[in-house]
Amino acid sequence: MKKKKKLWAYGAAAALAAAALLGGVGTLIGMNVRLMKEMRAQEEQGKKVIQFVDDERERQAKEAEQENVYQEDGYKVMDKYEIRSTKQISDAYLKNDPSGLGAEDRETYDMAKKLMGQIIKDQMSCYEKELAIYDWMVENISTGSGHVITLPGQNTECFTPHDVFINKNAVCVGYATTFRLLANMAGLDVHIVHNDYHSWDLVQLDDGEWYHVDVYSDSGSIKYRNFNMTDDAAKSGHDWDGSSLPEAKGTKYSYAVQNAKPLKSMNSLPEKIRQAIDKRQRCLFFKFPEAPGEEELALADQTINLIRQAVVMLPEGANLDISGMWVPNGVDDNYILAIYINDYSNNVSSLPPEQMSELVKRINETFGTMVPDPNDMGTAGMEEMPVTEDSSAGVNAMADGTDVFTSYWE
Repeated sequence: MKKKKKLWAYGAAAALAAAALLGGVGTLIGMNVRLMKEMRAQEEQGKKVIQFVDDERERQAKEAEQENVYQEDGYKVMDKYEIRSTKQISDAYLKNDPSGLGAEDRETYDMAKKLMGQIIKDQMSCYEKELAIYDWMVENISTGSGHVITLPGQNTECFTPHDVFINKNAVCVGYATTFRLLANMAGLDVHIVHNDYHSWDLVQLDDGEWYHVDVYSDSGSIKYRNFNMTDDAAKSGHDWDGSSLPEAKGTKYSYAVQNAKPLKSMNSLPEKIRQAIDKRQRCLFFKFPEAPGEEELALADQTINLIRQAVVMLPEGANLDISGMWVPNGVDDNYILAIYINDYSNNVSSLPPEQMSELVKRINETFGTMVPDPNDMGTAGMEEMPVTEDSSAGVNAMADGTDVFTSYWE
């Protein structure tokens, strides 16, 4: 009997030991399961963190890329004049299918198509097409300075091609977008360059080079002065961020290069300029047999300076201004001498001079004032220009095309 009790005790103890062992194993297994779950959770969390970091880097990279993309369409010059896309109109013209255009774009399309038929001819080169567009704009569109009295529906601050075609005047954005539209219709690639207060165009021609064209600044002023400029030449009167724009370094289609005439001696320059004044020419371009040295550069500068003083003494000289610049010829180290003759009397009034003078006189008598006569513009306060060895009033002999002329915009 005692023996059976011992055996039972041993069995119970073994059972208890086995149960304890199994409980410990179960606890250990449970702990391992929880640990594995926690490890999996941490692993998933790590993957999420890595994905978040990757996504954030990608987002920042896209933002940085967008910041480096030059914005044309949608940008507002002077926070007022928006550069609006005209691609849908030029694409419709190139495809000869305006069916998808809205009412205003279709009207713009019709006006632009009619104009292209008048100024663009078969077999024209890219340069000739560009020049035809530029000439038409300079001769037919006035700067958007506005009228004192407007007609019903007349817009004096046109910044879209639609309004420019209708009103025949434009602010700088109107000139830039209209030139771009017509040039795109002619098959040319164009960017609109801008800063906070001004805009103009950058056009690519068949030499593969890009050229700056500022039709606005030449309208009502000196034609071709801001036509097909390099970056260096444009920087003399323009300011822009060119980091995302093509470099403009072409000289082949510079107007000076295309139209330069041989001049053997600088001594012939005064006669040439006097003839140009008599014929009402506004620009002259001369090329020389050899690249000018320091002596020739100084002689050209002093010649223009003295001619300016002489011109002021002419009967019509009060409204004339002579300036010049050296332009690289694009072939070697030689230059082309560009002479510009600005006639301010062309910018004074649409009235005949006699009528304008009579009007000013009548207003002064009525109001007891001293409003200056625009026909006398340029004579008041004019002093004789001193002749110095380093006069900046003549030709600036900078190879980049820089000169003393400064452009101003609204």
